[in-house]
Amino acid sequence: MSDMPFASSTHPSPNASVAREPVAPKLSVVALRERKKDQTREALATAAFELFQTKGYEATTVAEIARAANVSRRTFFRYFPTKDALLFIDNSDNLERFRELLDAREPGDGHFDPISRACLALADEYMNSRDQLLARGRIIESSPGLSKQERQQDLLWEQAITEALLAGRQPSPLAERRARTLAGATFGAMRATMVEWHRLDGRADLVRLAREGLELFELRNFDLDAPSKFNSSPTN
Repeated sequence: MSDMPFASSTHPSPNASVAREPVAPKLSVVALRERKKDQTREALATAAFELFQTKGYEATTVAEIARAANVSRRTFFRYFPTKDALLFIDNSDNLERFRELLDAREPGDGHFDPISRACLALADEYMNSRDQLLARGRIIESSPGLSKQERQQDLLWEQAITEALLAGRQPSPLAERRARTLAGATFGAMRATMVEWHRLDGRADLVRLAREGLELFELRNFDLDAPSKFNSSPTN
């Protein structure tokens, strides 16, 4: 009967518009390939981290990591050049994040203010990854080779601080030396802060510890180009 409320929807006319569920866009072949790569990289990193914690870094082989991630040994080396690279997988991203924070300057900033804010911001973010960072630190401490590798990575962070101190100026050789010295001291303080945080098993507030360390460098009015009392030459 024509007055039945759903009669027309049961037998739609050829020209009737029919409501359809939205169709999810199909991923391109390239996007699918990249997703697969990300999944494989993540699987290798997760498998390695678990094995490093249970067996120890030195006792874990590349073949074991590949097997745990359900890939071949050859596939492993397509993603990571060495076993230790798995422990430093996030370093480039973290360093890029640090550089972005260093570039965020505010009116009235002294030389050190952007550096202080960047260090404290990262400390706050690191608190959200507490367990992973503590576990990673224990693995690195267990191997002299890994500790050496970490120190090489640290030099890149010191360089980022040096560049931030010298940004927007044509420094003298004296200013460059002072900037490198201050950058090394600053990062040394942050490294000591991380060591203390690890010693306390992450129970302390990392941001508070970082503030304590950075207080030593809160010198708003220092001049990198001021003549040294040990050398009267303005160019040295």
